Formats: sequence, C-alpha cells, structure tokens
Amino acid sequence: MAPLLPKGRRGTVRRSVDAIFYKARTGKSWPEVIKDTGATIQASKHFNAWISDGSWTRVNAALSDVEQVPLPELQLLPPMIIEGRVDPSAMLSPEGLSRTECR
Repeated sequence: MAPLLPKGRRGTVRRSVDAIFYKARTGKSWPEVIKDTGATIQASKHFNAWISDGSWTRVNAALSDVEQVPLPELQLLPPMIIEGRVDPSAMLSPEGLSRTECR
C-alpha cells in the first residue's frame, strides 16, 4: 500500500491507515477511533484527502486482489467454577487487626 499513498511524516501515514481500517471494522465515530487507537485528527484529514485525490480508491483496488485469510476462531475456556478455602490459622485474631503486622 505504501507506494499508493502520499509520503507522510514518520509514522503518521501508518497510524492513519490503521485508524481508518479500525473505523471501517468497528463503525465507530472519529473521536472514538482517535481515543481507542491513539491516532490523531490527522487520520481523518488523511482519509478525506485520499478520498478526494483517488488514492483510497487505488488502495481498495490493490487490496481486492490480495488473498483474504479468515481470522482464526477463538478458543475460549469452558465455563468453570473456582472454589477455595481459607485457612483459619492465617486469619488475624480480633486483637491483632493492625495492618502494620500483615505481610
């Protein structure tokens, strides 16, 4: 994609592209995207400029030829119950409730 987009200052173009794809995936507003990704308002400006000059159309055309790889399925842990016991000998006695002695 880099040859299809104008050069930017150190990392701003990459952050903008990441923010644009994040916005496309989530459908969030620009302020939410900026908060979530750490991008700046420059991402929105880049996107508007790239739409206007046709750069984004070229990027989408180039990406349409790339083989799409499905995301792996999440392997979540099954529901479980965690049980435990408290050793009464480890409990503080009423007269020993001072926090300075707890370790």
